[in-house]
Amino acid sequence: MKTRTRAVLITAILGVLALSGMAFGPCAEKRSLENGLAGYRVTITGVGNVSGGTGRIDDPFDFPEDEVTLEFEAVAFDKLGGRMDGVQGEAYNGQVAVKVTPGEMAFPGSKVSFVNGVAQDSVVVRKVFSRVALWLEDIHTVNSDKLTSQRGDIQLTRKEGTWATGVSNIIHFKDPSLRQMQTDNWIEKNDLSSLAGSFVDLDCQKNAPSGPWDDGHGQLVVTGIFNEGFFVTDLADSGLGYNHLYAYSYSYPQDLDLGDRLDRLAGTSQDFSGCTQISFPSWHRAMDDKLNPEPFRVTDLDTRIPPVLIDTIMCADGGGSGLHLCGHSKKNWAMEALESARVRLENIRTPDVYLDCDFNGNQEITFSYPTPDEETYCRDACLEHDGNTEVVVKDFIVSAAARPDVVLEENVVCPWESSIEGIEPNCTRVRVASGHICSELSTLHQFGQWSAALDDGAGPLINLLTRETLVEFDPTTEQHLGRTIEFLQGNLRQVRAARPRWIVLVGNLPGDAPDSIKP
Repeated sequence: MKTRTRAVLITAILGVLALSGMAFGPCAEKRSLENGLAGYRVTITGVGNVSGGTGRIDDPFDFPEDEVTLEFEAVAFDKLGGRMDGVQGEAYNGQVAVKVTPGEMAFPGSKVSFVNGVAQDSVVVRKVFSRVALWLEDIHTVNSDKLTSQRGDIQLTRKEGTWATGVSNIIHFKDPSLRQMQTDNWIEKNDLSSLAGSFVDLDCQKNAPSGPWDDGHGQLVVTGIFNEGFFVTDLADSGLGYNHLYAYSYSYPQDLDLGDRLDRLAGTSQDFSGCTQISFPSWHRAMDDKLNPEPFRVTDLDTRIPPVLIDTIMCADGGGSGLHLCGHSKKNWAMEALESARVRLENIRTPDVYLDCDFNGNQEITFSYPTPDEETYCRDACLEHDGNTEVVVKDFIVSAAARPDVVLEENVVCPWESSIEGIEPNCTRVRVASGHICSELSTLHQFGQWSAALDDGAGPLINLLTRETLVEFDPTTEQHLGRTIEFLQGNLRQVRAARPRWIVLVGNLPGDAPDSIKP
């Protein structure tokens, strides 16, 4: 009985396990793969309006400064790997987006049309360099919901499509030179640099044309070093303008010296407040086989790269209002071509009045745009002051001996204080007569920049920064208010938010400032 009982129990347990497996085991259903669009095979078949090589990696085209036409053929494939030509399967018809990388489309939003799974077309592109490819993508932007706000309805959009993609074969172009990185034939339509937002590699040994040196090293020379970056000039492109650049290194570049030549400079090109710069830069100095840069360093910098004299005519290029401010117009291509270059100012006059336009003490002194309120209107007038109008300031410094005609009216309530009950007057109304040279006080305190006037005070204002090199020079002291400085030299930079917008970072070469203002 024992043996039989055991057998019955084992049989029962196996039955229960079998039933459990049927009830709770994994369930699978065999289904065939759903077919449909999977991707595209894209082939560039022709390149128009190019010069130089053949487009191979060892024989690239020249960097194009005009528009380039790319002819191509594209074939659509389904998920089973078959052509979607309608012969054996589904026929693919429709439009998909096309873009080029790196570079940009001359006609953004271009579409490619497929008929029976095939597209033969051409696109016009520009700003292409290095390894260039076309990219097709089945993604479309369509309107979605609307959001209601106090400013009106906001139309939302969403992406739709199969996300099928296709990348073409690679066409090779040379990398841009420093000048080509900054300017092109569209510069007057858009004053941003040519390749803003692109990673650029300035290989000064491989791609640059000949320059003054034939020793196998680059023609890129370091012309200025400051606390957060350095300036370079490319002598391979000298005489054409736009061959100067600021590299923003975030901290003092410890392993560089003035006059160093660079074999390579790479980083992300960007426009910061109107100034073209390379950020996150990496560089390689020209050195001998013992890693010594001295044999290639330019010791006669002002002879090799003479500073360009900034004068009143250059400041007025481009016209527009505000001609009392040097380079006021955004269309001033004379100044734009010299951005980051070594420049020289002569016979300049320092301010005799410093105005504080930061009425509420929040360190915000930029212009209001597009519509000023009461506070920012007064602040804008302060920043734009041309010596002919009455201004309200929070504080001021003036040389009474040099300018006895400055009239202090009375203490007044600043615009930002007007709604506060019982507030005491905090500002001073100053009538600054014609002929005064004014500079903004809080920008001097915060950024170290101050304004001076060309032509011994009769010309337009330009900003200066001296605290990084002439550390002991204080333009607000009595002996420096309203004085004439024979000359100053340094690197020219644009700061669009400032007034005036152009600033000279005074250098630290022996001949960059007269001994009369040195400590």
